[in-house]
Amino acid sequence: MEILGIILLVPLSGVTIVALFAALNLLLPEAVAKTRANLEKPLGRSLLLGVVNFTFFAILALVFIWLAEQSGGLGGIFFFLASIIIVGVAVFAVFGLSAFATLLGEGIGGGKTPFASDLRGGTLLLLAILAPYVGWFIFLPLILWTGFGAAISAFRWRKKAAFAEEEN
Repeated sequence: MEILGIILLVPLSGVTIVALFAALNLLLPEAVAKTRANLEKPLGRSLLLGVVNFTFFAILALVFIWLAEQSGGLGGIFFFLASIIIVGVAVFAVFGLSAFATLLGEGIGGGKTPFASDLRGGTLLLLAILAPYVGWFIFLPLILWTGFGAAISAFRWRKKAAFAEEEN
């Protein structure tokens, strides 16, 4: 019975991930477009920004988890802070993956609608990530770190641009 559950879980998880990419692009098109614009620039900057920030936030979350285990009454607060950091990293990574799905969807010829293009790009991205060994251990981390860095850069530049507009 467990094998049947695993056989059903993998394809259904893939479908939901592709749907998440498309829904995110439909609900927050401006944020995904700015992240995608950062991906169209040389990827080295986004990759470096993603690796550095991912490492920093991972170490910070691990420190908070360690503090949660070491402290008695304040453990819940430290665990909550670690959870916020982990969720924040996941949100930025999903924005980056959604931007990659949009970029790939348009790169393979798009579709009749932007939604169809996002579905095609998300499916291509998911299939590339599921490739044994190369997809799991090389492609997935590189895509995650690059998308994470592009999303951080997109949100950071948006706040600076809004601040500059307010000064004028």
